[in-house]
Amino acid sequence: MERFIRIGVVTAWPEEDWHSKRLLAACARRGEAVVIDPSAMAAGVGAEGVGVSLGTMRMEEVDAFVLARGLGREGDPDAQFEIYRAMEGAGAVVVNRIEPLLAAQDKFRSSWLLVRAGVPTPPAAVAQAPVGAEHALERLGESVVKPLAGSLGEGVERVRPDRAGRDRVRERAGRDGAVYLQAYVPHPGRDLRVFVVGGTTRAAMVRHAPPGEWRTNVGGGGRVEAVECPAAVRAVAEAAAAALELDYAGVDLVLGDEGPTVIEVNGNPSWQGILEATGLDMAEAIAEHVLARALRRRKTSDHIVRERTGATHG
Repeated sequence: MERFIRIGVVTAWPEEDWHSKRLLAACARRGEAVVIDPSAMAAGVGAEGVGVSLGTMRMEEVDAFVLARGLGREGDPDAQFEIYRAMEGAGAVVVNRIEPLLAAQDKFRSSWLLVRAGVPTPPAAVAQAPVGAEHALERLGESVVKPLAGSLGEGVERVRPDRAGRDRVRERAGRDGAVYLQAYVPHPGRDLRVFVVGGTTRAAMVRHAPPGEWRTNVGGGGRVEAVECPAAVRAVAEAAAAALELDYAGVDLVLGDEGPTVIEVNGNPSWQGILEATGLDMAEAIAEHVLARALRRRKTSDHIVRERTGATHG
C-alpha cells in the first residue's frame, strides 16, 4: 500500500499567523501536515553526506516542505538559511526555495534578474554613498525609493530630481548604508497583483490606492477587487515568477501605454487581499502544487530504487 504524503509547514507561528494556518489546513486535506519550527532544526555533516533533524523527525520522513515563515522566534537566521540549502542539496522538495526567496526579497537583485530574463520592469539603481544616490536620481528622473529588502510599502517614498529629492536620497543613503531607486511608472491610483503558482496564474486583483495616496498596499488602506487577467498580463507575471525561480509568487504590475510592467515580485506574498477580492484561497493552490511535486519526487525515487534492486538481483 502506498505511503501517505507528509508535508512539513515550516513556521514558528502555526497558531498566530493567518497564512500558516491556511497552509496547514490546505496541506492536511491532501495528506498529513506537520508543523516544523525553524529554530528547532539542526544539521550535521558526515561521511554519508548531510543529515537534517527537524526536532522530533528526520528530513527523510517528510515528503515536501513549505517555507511559510522560514525564520524562527529564536536561533540564527544564517544557520536556518544554510539548513534550507542543505535540505535542497540533499534533494528535498522545498517551496519556495531559499535562494529565490532571498532574490525576491532583494529589490536590486530582483530588478537585474527580471531584466536579464527580458521581463519588462522599470530602470533601477542601487547606491551606497550619498553622492551615488544623487547621481542615480539624476539618471532615473522621478523615482520610488525603497529599502533594499522589505515589504508592505514600509520605507517607500516618491522623489523628484529636484533639490528636495536629491537631499532626501542623500539622507537615505547616509542613514541606511545603501539606497534602492526605481524609476517611477505613472499609474492612475491603481495597479495589479497577480498570484502565480506552479508557473500558472491562479488569481488576480486590482488594488486601488486610498484617496490622496499613490501607494496601493492593502495594509495601507488600499481597496481590492477581482479582475479578469488579460493574456498579456498573465504572460508577463508568469515570466517574472520564472525569472526568480519561484514556485509561487505575488507579482505587482502597472498597466501603461506600452503594456504591463513588473514593479515588484513577492516570494512570500500575502493572499488575504486575493481571497477577499476573488474568494479564491491561494493556500489550496500552493498545497496542490506542493503535493504534485512531492508525488513526482516519490515516483522518481521509487523508480531509482527499483532499478538498483533489479540491477542487484540481476
